[in-house]
Amino acid sequence: MKRARPGRLATVLAVSLASVVAGAVNAPTASAAEYGCNGSVIDSWNNVDGGVTYATTYLYWDGTYNCVAAVKRGSYYGVRSRIAVHAWTDATGYVPPGDDGNYLYYANFSFYGRNRCIAVETDIWTTSGRLVIQDHVPSSGWFHCG
Repeated sequence: MKRARPGRLATVLAVSLASVVAGAVNAPTASAAEYGCNGSVIDSWNNVDGGVTYATTYLYWDGTYNCVAAVKRGSYYGVRSRIAVHAWTDATGYVPPGDDGNYLYYANFSFYGRNRCIAVETDIWTTSGRLVIQDHVPSSGWFHCG
């Protein structure tokens, strides 16, 4: 009896399954507990440069505190490189200390936000240390007044 060789359909299915599995590894969710934040997601945006999405930044609010979590995407997800998140409020200006370090998956930072408008910044460097993203949101002014 002759064994049938896998056909084109089997190859397409195998490649599709591999793509789905790889996509699941590189497609983080916005779970507050997963990223060390409290509250609910009130906004998110992709940090893109030259058509490449390096991270997605999530903004959480629990009624008193904001939390910003910048989660690496694509080839940066799971790779140790520098990533930072910082915040400003209309009441205090820059809010130290932010979070800046060499992380595999994300950087996060919580700060007091009641009765304040905010701005946040996500910065991402390549593994060789070159800054590729400096994404200040909004680009001017404030948003999400709590």
